[in-house]
Amino acid sequence: MLKRAMTSTAASYKKRTGHVNEQHFAYLIDGDVVGGRTDKTDVIDQAYNTYSVKGGEWWQIFLYGRDRFVTNTEFREIGNVANLLIDCIDAFPVDRSDYLTDKIYFKKRLQEPMRQLKDEIRKPVIFPQLLSKAIFNGDEVGFLSILSKDLSRQDVPLDQKHFHLFSAEDVVSLLSTKLGIANSRARGRGQMDAQKVIFRYSNRNVGEIEIRTDSNVHYKQAKWRFNSPAILSLLQSNLEVTLVEDRQTSVYGSAIDFL
Repeated sequence: MLKRAMTSTAASYKKRTGHVNEQHFAYLIDGDVVGGRTDKTDVIDQAYNTYSVKGGEWWQIFLYGRDRFVTNTEFREIGNVANLLIDCIDAFPVDRSDYLTDKIYFKKRLQEPMRQLKDEIRKPVIFPQLLSKAIFNGDEVGFLSILSKDLSRQDVPLDQKHFHLFSAEDVVSLLSTKLGIANSRARGRGQMDAQKVIFRYSNRNVGEIEIRTDSNVHYKQAKWRFNSPAILSLLQSNLEVTLVEDRQTSVYGSAIDFL
C-alpha cells in the first residue's frame, strides 16, 4: 500500500484536537496553555513547572528542514547527529520533480548516511542527549503528560479524560535504555533497505526518523515520530504510579517528587 501524506483537513483536525487536550490538562492542574510561544512547552502550572502534552496514535517529535540542523547550536553539540541529518537531507535533489523521475537512484544515495546516522544515535552517550533535545528541548520542559489514544478525540468530555504524567528525566532514561535502534528493511516491491532509522520495543517498530519526500510542502524535511500507545506502555511498565484523583492524573516515578 502506498504511503500518503496527511491531508490538510486531517492535519487541521489533529492540531485542533491537540489544543483541546492541552486546554483540558491545563484546567485540571490549574495551569495555563502557553503553546506557540515556546519550542516544546504546552502548559505551565502555578509553580512554573513546564509540560509537553501528547496524545493520539503518533507523536511528531520534530519536523525540521536543513537549516535547523545547520544553525541550531544545541543539535550541533550532539555528536555528529546534525551533520548526518544534513547528509541524509542532501541525498535528495533540490527539486522534488527530479526525485520523482529516478526514485531508486536517490534512495540508494540515502542509504549510507542513514546507516551512519543509526550508528551515531546508537552510541550510549548520544541517544540520551538527542532524546532530551528532541522531546523536551533540553531543560525547557520538565514533564511529559500523555493522554491515551482512546481518550484523545475532541468529542471526549473533560470529566472522562485521564492523563499520565512522567518526568523528563525518567522518559529520557527509559527510552535511551529500552529502545532498540536499527535501520529499516525493505518489505515489498519498490522499497529499499536503510531508508529510515527505526526504534524498536517488544519486537515491534515504535518510532522512526525519515526524510519526507511524499509532498511538496514538506519535501526534504527530517521527521521523527513515536507511537503513543507503545511509548506509554513502556513507561507505565517500568515506573511506579500514584493516582491523583481530583486531577484525573496518574503520576509515575520521580515525577511525584516534584509535584
